[in-house]
Parts: sequence; structure tokens; C-alpha cells
Amino acid sequence: MNLEALAPIIEEIVKQSLDEKVYYYGRFQKGPGNRVASGTLRNSIKAVVEESRQGIQIIRITALGGKRLEDTYAYWLINDRKGGGPGKFANIGAIENWIINKKSFKIRDFKTGQFLPKDAKNVRRVAFVIARSIGQFGFQNVPKNFMTVAMDKIMEDPRIMEIVAEATYDELFNKIEGL
Repeated sequence: MNLEALAPIIEEIVKQSLDEKVYYYGRFQKGPGNRVASGTLRNSIKAVVEESRQGIQIIRITALGGKRLEDTYAYWLINDRKGGGPGKFANIGAIENWIINKKSFKIRDFKTGQFLPKDAKNVRRVAFVIARSIGQFGFQNVPKNFMTVAMDKIMEDPRIMEIVAEATYDELFNKIEGL
């Protein structure tokens, strides 16, 4: 099978799965959102054909300079935070970075309803409240795994089906000719 032809298609699908507005956050969110704050993770995703320890060719999804997804913050987008339920405060520094990078995130004054600037003081306050809320209530994070969304799309993609079908037919004909 031609994995070199499959890799760019799979890379594109994984990137699209982060952009797709199917992810719900929090109890009070009105509609689904995507998994993109700054775009750094999405833009760094690569599908690389390499050989496994057993000598089998595989397609590995990497990000952030060629690291495995498990070694980046994508791990938390895939695996969630200890079941997503109540527990300890979430990492306030990570939430601050997320607030700063999430272009669509607006800070609103609870009493007046006016939008506030994203300065250090306001970002810190909002990050604390979000971390406290996650610690108390957990968070709804459905679907949890952007790779599951990507896998569903990969299984339905006609370009991939064509490449796989062609490889299957070639293998079948080689087996028949060998009789």
C-alpha cells in the first residue's frame, strides 16, 4: 500500500478535525466550538511515514517540531483531565495562555456586561475563575478526542478508500497469479 500517498490526506483530515465546530466546553456553552486557540498545534501537525521497530511501515502523526502527539499538549485534548470530573484546580498558567491565544475569547465584566481588555490582571482573574470552576464541576468535553473525530473522517474519505481498494486489488491479483 502506498502510505506516501495516504500521509498528506490523513494530515489534512487531522487538521480539519481540530477546526471542526463539534466540541462542547463547559455547562453553559450555547453551541459547539473548535479545538483551535492560536493555531500552533494545528499548523504544526504532520503525518510522517516511518518504519516501526518490527520493520512495518506506519504513518505517525506528529506535532510541534516532530514530537509525538503524546509528548505535546495534544495529549490533554485527546485524553482529557482525569475523566473530566471535579477534582483539583486546573493549571492556571495554561488557562492564561489559552485565554491570550484564543482569538474569540472575550473578557466581560459580570456586573456591567462590558467587554474588558485582555491585560495581565483581567486574564489572571478569569483564569482563576475558570480553574476554580473546573476544579468544582469538571467540564463537559464532548467529543473528548479530536483523533476520534479524525478517524471517523478517515474511514469515510473517498480518496483513502480508493487508495486502499487499489492496494487490496493489487494484493489479491498477486496472490491469484502465484497459484
